[in-house]
Amino acid sequence: MTMLYQPELRSLTLGFVPLLDAAPLIVAKESGLFSVQGLDVTLQREATWASIRDKVAFGLLDGAQMIAPLPLASSLGLGAAEVPMTTSLVLSTGGNAITLSNRLLQQLDLDPALLPCPLASGTALQQYLQQRPQQQPLRLATVSPYSCHHYQLHYWLNVAGISNRQVEVIGMAPSAMIAQLASGAIDGFCVGEPWSSLAQLNGQGTLVTSCDQLWHNWQEKVFAVSQQFADSKPQCYLALVSALLQACHWLKDIQTDSDKIEQLWQWLAQSQYLSLADTGLKSSSLFNPKVPQAFFGTELNMPWRSQAAFTLLQMRNLQQWQGPLNQPVLQQVYRPDLFRQVATSLGFNAPAADWRLEGSTGMQGEGSGFIDGMMFGMQL
Repeated sequence: MTMLYQPELRSLTLGFVPLLDAAPLIVAKESGLFSVQGLDVTLQREATWASIRDKVAFGLLDGAQMIAPLPLASSLGLGAAEVPMTTSLVLSTGGNAITLSNRLLQQLDLDPALLPCPLASGTALQQYLQQRPQQQPLRLATVSPYSCHHYQLHYWLNVAGISNRQVEVIGMAPSAMIAQLASGAIDGFCVGEPWSSLAQLNGQGTLVTSCDQLWHNWQEKVFAVSQQFADSKPQCYLALVSALLQACHWLKDIQTDSDKIEQLWQWLAQSQYLSLADTGLKSSSLFNPKVPQAFFGTELNMPWRSQAAFTLLQMRNLQQWQGPLNQPVLQQVYRPDLFRQVATSLGFNAPAADWRLEGSTGMQGEGSGFIDGMMFGMQL
C-alpha cells in the first residue's frame, strides 16, 4: 500500500484504553500501517475514558480510540467543558457484556444453562429485587455515563422492568472492576472485553448477557479527534483514518485465523498495551464466542448518523440532555462523507446513505436488532 495523503504533521500521539477493541490502533502501529502513511505514531495508554476525552480536548493527545457516544457528549458539553469533536470511522462493534457477581447469582432463581441470556437473567434479577424492596439498591458499574455500556445496561434493566430506584449505577475504570467485584463493592458491571471473560476465569463473576444480544451489531469504539485538529490538519486526519481502516481490515475474521490470533496476541500482550501475560488469558481464548466482536465490514465501519441520533435518544431518556434528536451537531460529529472518501481510495465499498432504519423485529434481521424488537428511523 502506498502513501495516500500528505500529512501536515508526522509525529503524533494517540490514546487508547487497554481493551481488546484497542486492537486496530495497536495493529496499525505494530504492522507499520501508520508508517506507510508517513506517520510516526506513539500510542499512549490511559486508564479512563474521561482522561482520553480531556487529553484530546486539550491537545495532549492528537486523537484516540473512544467509546462511540463520547465525541457527541463532548461536542454537547456533557460531563465536561464543550469541545467539538468528530469521527469518520467506527473501529469495532460489540465486545461489551454484563457480568454479575457469583455471590448475587447464587441468590437468583436462574438456571445457569440459560446463560448468557438477557431475558432470563433480567427476569431473575427483577424477581429477586421484588423480594427485597427494603434493602439497599444493587450497585452496578459502567465505564462512563456517556458510553454504550451505560445505555445498554439501562436498556437491559428497563426491558426487565427494573427501576432506577432498585439499582445504583456508578462509573469505574475497566481495569478496576474485577477487584471491586471481588471485594463486594459492586454487584456487577458492564464493560468491554477482556474484563468479563477475566472475571469469569477468576471465579469472581458470571457473564449474564452480551450487549450484542441487546443491540445487535452496534457501534462500540470510534476513532475521534477534536474538530480543531480535523480542520487544521485535514491530510493528517485522513492519513490516520486510512491506516486505521486498513488495520480493521487486517482484523477481519480474526477469530477464525489462528496465525493472526497468535500474532495479535503477541502484540496485545505486551506490557505497554494490554499486559496480558499474567492474567490467565491465552491466545486461544482471546475472543470469547459469548461476546461477539467485529472490526471490519461495509456497514460496520460506517459512522451512521442514525446511530448517533439513537444515542441522543438514550441521553434524553436518562435525562443527561434535553432537546430534539435532529440536532445539527450530528452532522459535525459524524462524518460519513470522509469515511466514504477514505474507503473508496482503499478500494473498499461504503454505503451511499448517511442514515438507515435501525432495528429489526428479531435478532436475525438486517442492521442493528434491539432486544425489545423496536425500530428507530429518522434523519435531518
